[in-house]
Amino acid sequence: MKLYLARHGETDLNIDDRYQGSSDAPLNARGRAQAEALAAALPPDITRIVASPLQRARQTAEPVARARGLPVQLMAALREKDFGVFDGLTPAEVAERHPVPWAEGVLTSWDRPPPGGESTRAVVQRVSAALDELRRLPDDEVLLLVVHGFVVRALRFVLDGLDEADFFVAPRLENAAFLVRELPRGRGDR
Repeated sequence: MKLYLARHGETDLNIDDRYQGSSDAPLNARGRAQAEALAAALPPDITRIVASPLQRARQTAEPVARARGLPVQLMAALREKDFGVFDGLTPAEVAERHPVPWAEGVLTSWDRPPPGGESTRAVVQRVSAALDELRRLPDDEVLLLVVHGFVVRALRFVLDGLDEADFFVAPRLENAAFLVRELPRGRGDR
């Protein structure tokens, strides 16, 4: 099954490089323009659109849905990582307000979440479960997944068979950019 993995368009929180996590920020004017450009750039073979329920992902999916005459299916398992008390803060603000977990590297830890948040392993596990659910669709489906930066990392980790050490090394997908991957029928994730 063919997958297009798209990151949502820009929000005001993206401009300041803030951790968005479960914040439900809308797209800004540039993000709305990026969503329209994404709809024009994607190939016409998409048969199903699946998005995170967070507003920024839904708003990015809507122009594609209009252009293709398809509904947007929301999937809670594709929501962004919960950054807990770091949500809405810049890296500098996190270092200043939460120096101990910041210094201990919780944002690059597999098993230790930010205070009140979610671990990397937990995100990868829920994204893997979402892929297992999508595998139940017919093989000829071509899916667009409209998600978030950390979720794209998790999807690439699972689909590309990366090592844990490579998870944080892969470059971040820019707002409203997309990648193409294949979802094998058999369960190949961890």
